[in-house]
Amino acid sequence: MKNENASALDKLQAGLLGRDGFREEVLNQVYSGLHQYCRIPDGYRHCELATQAIDIEAMDDDHLRELLDNSPADIVNPYPSQIKAIKLFELLLSGDSMVCDNDDPLRPTLGAYLYGPPGTGKTHLMAAYGRKIIQHLGYRLRDIDGLLDKTIEDAFLRYNERVASEIVPTEVTGYHSLEGDEIVQFHSPEEEFWNAIATLKAQVAGYEYQPTDIIYIGFQELFEICKHASLRGDAMNALESARIVFIDDVHTQGDPEQIQLVLHLLERRYEMGRSGTFLSTNLETGELGGGDEMLGKRLISRCAEMLMLIDFSDCKDWRQTVKSRKIKLVEKALAHRVASHKHRGE
Repeated sequence: MKNENASALDKLQAGLLGRDGFREEVLNQVYSGLHQYCRIPDGYRHCELATQAIDIEAMDDDHLRELLDNSPADIVNPYPSQIKAIKLFELLLSGDSMVCDNDDPLRPTLGAYLYGPPGTGKTHLMAAYGRKIIQHLGYRLRDIDGLLDKTIEDAFLRYNERVASEIVPTEVTGYHSLEGDEIVQFHSPEEEFWNAIATLKAQVAGYEYQPTDIIYIGFQELFEICKHASLRGDAMNALESARIVFIDDVHTQGDPEQIQLVLHLLERRYEMGRSGTFLSTNLETGELGGGDEMLGKRLISRCAEMLMLIDFSDCKDWRQTVKSRKIKLVEKALAHRVASHKHRGE
């Protein structure tokens, strides 16, 4: 760790590592590398809890191509289940007492289980809600942000001042100063810098609100993390205690180990009173057990106690709808060309 610290400090001093990058490294050390899961994936940061009506049948080829190339921020031509999910997330964001404790959006009293075919807006809507609730958390993290920026800046300035003014230490006496008739030992500039950062980490970890209060992670990413003994403990502790957890694309594939991971997480969050758990999946709750009747029943029971089930089976994959319309246009154009070809042959 000492060599890693020295390397980071060298990079910071040389300008090879910016203050923001160093700030991220500090946070990753505080939060055991899970800080990267405290944000919405890039591909879903445009998503909104909104809808729009589009007459796809009336669109020409250019507009269809644009719609396929650029995913809309809104849900196109929404179905009842999509509207239901939007209304639930709006209630949660408003801190409504029906779904939040003490009218606090960061203390939801229920979660949601969004299930149905691919391409029906499950992840879109979950990520849209996640993006807004993370913004809400950001307001409560301003003190941490200010503390991080000021402490890192002060520590780095102090380090540079010490380096510029210090006499090179001897192997025998190390760093010292003469105060009257006494020689006083003290830390090197590097040690002083990292002591300040260690104090900063302890302060950050002690705040009421943490970036890891909201975690958004894909199920397969989670499973891969939990396969490593060195990472599993910290990851599960963070997921169990986070105020709100989003797990995208849950698919146990009938694997008992993956089934147990879902069940363990739900049961631990239930026991800890952490109701804000949100899952998206292609599977109904009864299918999560992968054919294991006992596990299936436990999962169904836990989901029923903690999560509002929203079935997206009535929704069509909007991209497939757009693509099918595009194919119709191509077929129409080809039919016209075929007809013209026969006419010339006559």
